[in-house]
Amino acid sequence: MKPVLEILGQYKADVETELERHLPRNGEPQEFYASVWDLLDRGGKRFRPALTFLGCECVGGKMEEAIGAAAAVELLHNMTLVHDDIEDQSELRRGKPCIHRIYGVPTAINAGDAMLIKVFEIADASRIPAERCQRLVAKIAERAYGITWGQAFEFSMWRRKQFTEEEVIKLLRFKTGALTALSTEAGAIAGGSSREQLETFGKFGETVGIAFQIVDDILNVAGDAKEYGKEIGGDIREGKKTVMAAHLLIAASPKDKKIFTRLLGKKNITKSEIRRVIGLYEKYDSIKYAKSQAETYLANALTALNTLSMSEARSNLASIAEFLVSRSF
Repeated sequence: MKPVLEILGQYKADVETELERHLPRNGEPQEFYASVWDLLDRGGKRFRPALTFLGCECVGGKMEEAIGAAAAVELLHNMTLVHDDIEDQSELRRGKPCIHRIYGVPTAINAGDAMLIKVFEIADASRIPAERCQRLVAKIAERAYGITWGQAFEFSMWRRKQFTEEEVIKLLRFKTGALTALSTEAGAIAGGSSREQLETFGKFGETVGIAFQIVDDILNVAGDAKEYGKEIGGDIREGKKTVMAAHLLIAASPKDKKIFTRLLGKKNITKSEIRRVIGLYEKYDSIKYAKSQAETYLANALTALNTLSMSEARSNLASIAEFLVSRSF
């Protein structure tokens, strides 16, 4: 079995070539294309397009059939990062200032809008039969709407001091799970999957996405700043609703709960106050609890995947899922 990073790397060049075919690096106006490629060139493991290619292979499809779908998925992901960073007033993305911090909010919003439009253009131009192409475009629209619904649901929770783990999981299912589900679904559609197979890929991808986001939230308070690429504790300043936070609200003493609710979402929070919140997570084993939940969702995803016929592509999907959830453990 290939190492996970090798699996991810074997698809990267094809995706970037397809993206550049639709979004030329040297296009005019330069500031517009520069802002798009500034983010795309920051790397990332490109695991979503890898899931797309593997989903296609799992149902007997060819790599060239999945190129358009994979590029569309990757561009949609990056588009959401541009807009999310503006909405969250974030500072860093992949270790560098966010796109809106470099180019300004108007340029960043416009670039994100253009990226979304290009997602559908790329998908529509996929080298697959017309019926599959129609299904692909429809599925992208469905999942893209789900992502925006998840973002709206998060907005509705911003100022709330009380929330449940069930609500957090609902948020993750739409905001993060929808995109990971689309990654595998898009590949399966491109490869000619049955409706039953597509449902399995959706369940697998969505559940992996939930587990992935739980781990990402853990890394925001317990990760290495250089490896994580974003501000440690930034989610606390933003008031982000996480599995850890929901757990703490139940586990903490009334005194500690009062401290936590006062500091979560405090815009002028100090570094010492951020450390205090992280200390509360550690005191009540909220980080440990979140890790166990991530592992449970991973197990559920692998159970869904095991309903598919055994193949190297299926094994590689499982390896990527395990890698994404174990990266901080």
